[in-house]
This record gives sequence, C-alpha cells and structure tokens, in this order.
Amino acid sequence: MKPTSKQFSLAMDLMNISSDNTLYIYANKGCGFVHRAYWTFRSGHDPNKVKLVQGSLDEWEDNGGRLEYTELKDSDDRMLQMPTDWESQTPKYKCYKTNNTIDMNVVMDIVNKKSNAIIVDARSHGRFIGKDPEPRPGLRGGHMPNALNVPFASLLREDDMTKFKSMDRVKQIFIEAGIKPYEECTDNEKKVVCSCGSGVTAATLAIGLEECGLRKREDIYIYDGSWIEWGGDTTTPIIKDVSV
Repeated sequence: MKPTSKQFSLAMDLMNISSDNTLYIYANKGCGFVHRAYWTFRSGHDPNKVKLVQGSLDEWEDNGGRLEYTELKDSDDRMLQMPTDWESQTPKYKCYKTNNTIDMNVVMDIVNKKSNAIIVDARSHGRFIGKDPEPRPGLRGGHMPNALNVPFASLLREDDMTKFKSMDRVKQIFIEAGIKPYEECTDNEKKVVCSCGSGVTAATLAIGLEECGLRKREDIYIYDGSWIEWGGDTTTPIIKDVSV
C-alpha cells in the first residue's frame, strides 16, 4: 500500500534523500516489480526528478559500470527502522504530494457508472476470466464489470522484465485491449484506473500508459487495494467467463 505523506518523508530522511535529489530507480535482471518502486517514489518525490532505468544492475555491471561494495549490518536496513513514535516526529523532507491512488469506494462508483473511468487489470488472462486460480487462498476468480485486461508482462521484454518493449508496441497492446488514443476519447474515457493482484504490477500499466503517450500523468490512477481487496470481499460484483 502507498505510504502516507509523513511516512514517506520520514523514510526519505532515513535514507538521507532530500527533495532536491534526482533519483534513479533500477533492479536486478528479471525483476518485474521495479515499476512499483519507481511509481511509489514518484508519488512523493518531484516526478521530474525520478528516473526509471531501462535495464538492470546486471547489465550495468556487464557493460563496465562501476559498483560500490560494503558489508551490510542489520542496522543498515533503514527502510525497516521507521521509529515507533513516527506519528509525533517532524520530518525534514518535504513530500511532493500527488493524488494518484483511489480506494474501493471510487472503483465501486465507476463499476456502478456513478463515475466515469476505464478500469484496466494487469493480471494474467486466465486469472482475469476466472479460469486459473488466484495465488492467494480465499479470493474469487474473475474481474470487475467492464474492466479491460492487459497482462503486465505483455508490455515487458521477455529477456529482461526491467525493460519495456518499444513504446510503439506498448501503445499498440493497449489499443488492441480497447483503450483509445487520448485525442479520440470522450471525457468519460480519459481517466484510467490500473488494478492488478495486490497493487504492484498495476504500476507497470500506469507507467506504460504515460510513456507511450496514450494518457497524461494526471489521468492515470492505481487502485491500491486491487484484487486482494475486491476479490476478497463477497459483496463486490465480479464477472467470470471461463469459456474465453
């Protein structure tokens, strides 16, 4: 889940990151979750100062990139050192506030057509139609009514998931799934909500939509609760079509 503004600021203080720093986000080869890390940092840091590296640390090293090595101690794991009294502390870091997450109530309004937006699900096709079981016990299979399906892995290169496919191909995949180009959209179709299993790989869709030019940053949202919340609540409507 996305941290609060205060938690984010305190974490940045613990990592000695200031609001003026430019951040470069990267991961090991094959890591399909680096996009969520990038999206989270960009949610609290100036988005223009957060960069997503296309490629992995392995590739950096293979191409002669310099690395620093140090022996880590338990006390060096700063992200786990959020003070127990954090609510009473005043952070030095100034959080760049963005409003790019929504909760179940907003999604329910969209499903019930009380609010206008397109919902895009990043889970695999089998899970989306309810044919393949969910990896988490107790979750129903299927998808939200009227949701579109763009499996997050379809946007990434098969040889290295830290890299997107060409932006022309990414754009084509979204359009084939039913997302119109921005200039062809009605006002009801401009806002896009990205969902997935747990709010992680939805970030891949969010970044892909923006980078390929189909949507503006301010029109893209992530449903942080995603299918863990929606599929785990017996009162929410779902659609199944295992015949597809």
